[in-house]
This record gives sequence, C-alpha cells and structure tokens, in this order.
Amino acid sequence: MFTTDGVRVTHGFELHCDASQLPNSLEINWEGNRFHLTHLDTATCLDDPAIAPPPPAAPFDTYIGTGTGRYNGVPGATATWTFTDQGEPGSSDTATYTITDADGNVVLDVVVTNLTFGNHQAHK
Repeated sequence: MFTTDGVRVTHGFELHCDASQLPNSLEINWEGNRFHLTHLDTATCLDDPAIAPPPPAAPFDTYIGTGTGRYNGVPGATATWTFTDQGEPGSSDTATYTITDADGNVVLDVVVTNLTFGNHQAHK
C-alpha cells in the first residue's frame, strides 16, 4: 500500500516468472476503482545488480509484467507494471504501473519509490 498525490493505492499479487505457470493474479485498487488481472501476457524477472536484498535469496529482485483484465468490472483493460523486492521489511520496495481502460484511456499511472505498508517477496 502507498499513497501518491493523496490517493491511497493498494495492490496484491501472486505472479510467476513463466507466464504459463498458474496461478497468476494481480489486483490494484484506488479511489473506488479496481483492476483485476485475467490474463498475464508477459513476465520478465531480472536480478538488478544495484539491488541486494538480504536473505532469503531469490534468483531475481525485479518483476516486469503486462496483462489484460477488468477495470471496474469491464473487460478489455490492460496493465503494465514493475515491482522490486529490496528486502525486509519492504519499505524500500517499489512499484510502477499504468492501467488503461478498454477504450484506451489511461486511468492510473503511478511510480512509487517506497511502499508505505506491505512487502514484495521474490521466491525461487
């Protein structure tokens, strides 16, 4: 969870580096709006040498993805995102995402440099 420009944004996810490995879920909520992932289109997991999270060790610390889903219940929305895991307690983890509705309008575009609550956790 974080606040950007006074807007509280929350997200939860279970995502795999192999888009065909299931389940893959992502939910983002803000100001009464919501995006729910229905299909993970691309997934890229990277080990950024500038990020050195403490153990437990994982083979990556950065997750970049794209997918399609529902925006406020309407199918055809798209999202792109990048999450980083910078170790415990998670306050240095980052998130960026852009969500576009079915008509091509950008409905959320944020860059978060530090999570307020929560923790991204990369796993083997």
